[in-house]
Amino acid sequence: MNETTQFNVSYCTDPTFKLDVLKNACNEKCDICWLVANNPLRYGEFIEKTYNKNQKIRVHYFCLLSGTNIAQNGSAHEGIAGFRINDIINSHAEYRNKQCAYCSRPSAAIECAQPECVRRFHYICGYNNGCLTQFRNQMLSYCHKHLPKLYHKPINTRGRECDICFNDLPLVTEADYNPVAIVRTHCDKVCSDGFFHRECVQRFAYTSGYNFKCPLCWNKCFRRHAADSGIFIPQRESAWEREPGAFKDLHKRKCTADRCVLVNSRNKADVSQLVGCKVCGGRLMHKVCSGVSNPSEYLCSACKDESFANLV
Repeated sequence: MNETTQFNVSYCTDPTFKLDVLKNACNEKCDICWLVANNPLRYGEFIEKTYNKNQKIRVHYFCLLSGTNIAQNGSAHEGIAGFRINDIINSHAEYRNKQCAYCSRPSAAIECAQPECVRRFHYICGYNNGCLTQFRNQMLSYCHKHLPKLYHKPINTRGRECDICFNDLPLVTEADYNPVAIVRTHCDKVCSDGFFHRECVQRFAYTSGYNFKCPLCWNKCFRRHAADSGIFIPQRESAWEREPGAFKDLHKRKCTADRCVLVNSRNKADVSQLVGCKVCGGRLMHKVCSGVSNPSEYLCSACKDESFANLV
């Protein structure tokens, strides 16, 4: 992507999809929810698309995905990732005069999937009021009164830390229970009691892409549970795989440690002494240089940074 700056707004341009991503806060409204906000971890990237030469449409990506009456009829590179511009504009008639159940403002594009429920809401208001959008299959959304049964019982977070960033989890009571604030593991008995901040999991998903899996047991079955818990998992390569020359060290077959302890040893070229990162398989190091007692637990600095250390 190429970065440009226009009118104090920083853009990141994607030449493949021919759209701009607004990177900083601005006063532009989303053309779906009509709200001003820019928080990619919560509301998806704020996207600007130019069409008909000089006309622009701006949307929060999660507003686009969650809108009940917004059709995705195009190919992957049409409009905004498959949402044709005309379909987005035509959808306005379905919700422009619908009021949000939480802020009472118009243009509430989401309706609760519970039959007979009349609540409508903006994605942003839903996120902040305990609603849930499932980023899988039909992208169903539920208001705070009609969440799936899995989320009915508040969880005990007293004395618990997020298993990604290791910061304290908010203390949950029945009065302020927000099921989208915390994501639990749902794999098997190995990690049946893991807790994460929702934003930590979302950042991990953005980074991991196709390789997204449970941060504790590395089980890919966690993908379905995470998507049902409101986590959007992009269909793209992992961040560490998108870096230029990400795999070049796999072919060099030599230790990549900044200070290889065997640099002057006759065994420095012994490939049997080399271990690769358990996530990306790259950044080979001698077992003694990896700094871990169990070589199978070695994480390279790039994956460690992307997966854990910077998720705060």
